[in-house]
Amino acid sequence: MNPSRRKYLTLAGLGLVGANTPLIAKSIDGVGPNRGIAEKASRGKQTCVNDAVMESRIEDRLSLPNDFGGESCSLIKDSFEGPYFTCAPPTGKNIAMAQTGQPLTVAMRLIDSNCNPIPNGIVDIWSCNAEGYYSGYSNNPNKRPPIVRAMLFGHVKPDRQERFCRGALRTDVDGIAEFDTVYPGFYYEVPIHIHFKVHVDGKNLLTGQANFNETWNDHIMKLAPYNKPRPIERTTAQGRFPSLRVIERDERLLAVLDLKVPD
Repeated sequence: MNPSRRKYLTLAGLGLVGANTPLIAKSIDGVGPNRGIAEKASRGKQTCVNDAVMESRIEDRLSLPNDFGGESCSLIKDSFEGPYFTCAPPTGKNIAMAQTGQPLTVAMRLIDSNCNPIPNGIVDIWSCNAEGYYSGYSNNPNKRPPIVRAMLFGHVKPDRQERFCRGALRTDVDGIAEFDTVYPGFYYEVPIHIHFKVHVDGKNLLTGQANFNETWNDHIMKLAPYNKPRPIERTTAQGRFPSLRVIERDERLLAVLDLKVPD
């Protein structure tokens, strides 16, 4: 990393970059139709048609196997999708789609009950953009999301065409699926987080979300466009969900998480 870039990234991490300094993630053009729904499982959770989902390219990977793990290999409790899941098009690694924000690489590693990597599993991720909006939906992030309606009656139907900060990939030989996106913002009464869904051998084995560390959240929220005035206060994480580990590497922020799935 060149010295000037290292200094800039350090200042950004400390929240010392000027409030009007935009951080733009690179994007790809062309978003096709949704993958389609293969099956609706318990609690209305959807299984997408995953035939066209590409394998995460190990040669382009930023994360390393040693970035994952830690003191324990814990099973993550299966949870709900939330109202804003949709079977996003398989666009490959780059899912930022021209969104403005702090560039972020998210790496999820699938592991089995013995903590061994699971290749060829499907990982979906989705999150809001820097201003709290989910792609495909016009719902105001400053107002209560339609969680109750989604839980009782299924998903909220998308009412917009765009598909940013959403994607799906097959895990590589090390069990890793890696996405380039932007650091999420926040919305009404929900901590800053990212959602995930895991399929192994065609079965939806895990659905949930992971929160970002509040120290990093404090830093990033001082930058544009995250620091725009909002009529709501940001909700902080309470420990209900797992936390992503954030690393600075090669001019980017990298967030990693192990996803241990049941047998």
